[in-house]
Amino acid sequence: MSLLKNTICMVPTRIGSERFKKKQLAMIDGKSLLEWGISIAKNVFDHVIVNGDHDVFNCIASKNDVEYYGRPKELGSSFTKSDDVIFDFLSKHKCENIIWLNTIAPLQPISDVKGFANSLVNFDSQFAIKKEYIQTLYKGKPLNYDEKNKFTKTQDLDPVELFVPSLMGWNSKTFLSNYDRYGNAFFCGNTNYYKVSKLSCMIVKTEEDFRLLRSIVNGIDSYHDEIEYEKQ
Repeated sequence: MSLLKNTICMVPTRIGSERFKKKQLAMIDGKSLLEWGISIAKNVFDHVIVNGDHDVFNCIASKNDVEYYGRPKELGSSFTKSDDVIFDFLSKHKCENIIWLNTIAPLQPISDVKGFANSLVNFDSQFAIKKEYIQTLYKGKPLNYDEKNKFTKTQDLDPVELFVPSLMGWNSKTFLSNYDRYGNAFFCGNTNYYKVSKLSCMIVKTEEDFRLLRSIVNGIDSYHDEIEYEKQ
């Protein structure tokens, strides 16, 4: 089933989320965010491994018939860099390519994931992005419009491109080589930015984000419902 030869889809999760406590365990339609991510990954890849830092994630992985890797405790803090998480994982799991599928985008379509995987074969590193046709400021200054001219129609603007942390991917050999040489490797080799759909751009960072996403699945009246969590 895998679209890339010898590819691992890594589904990262950690217990210590700060802005939205126990985020990965929050339930939508009877499934935790982690389970939503696992389900998406299993529909595309043969080899799926949950990369976590708590026994509850091991139980969820086992329940959903995927592998689990318990990373070192020092790689579970809010100060941990993604480069270090990937390097640790690749040091223990040999593969040609690794795709990081983030569970904070539970509604991302299978077509986005397949398209991303097919595209990665041509690059060393790749990241999901969205394009926005909107007037944008950076540090208080216009980025894609001119205040001295008439107001530009949005469709005539140069779009801004924003990261979407739903999907990321690397060629393992290139990543490890760059990490050994420079101590970092997130943007390594030939880098590509892959445009994903609106559904993939709907991510959960805060409790409000979660409530909005849940209301899409369960109806707007569910927005104010109490949040249920997977039992630890």
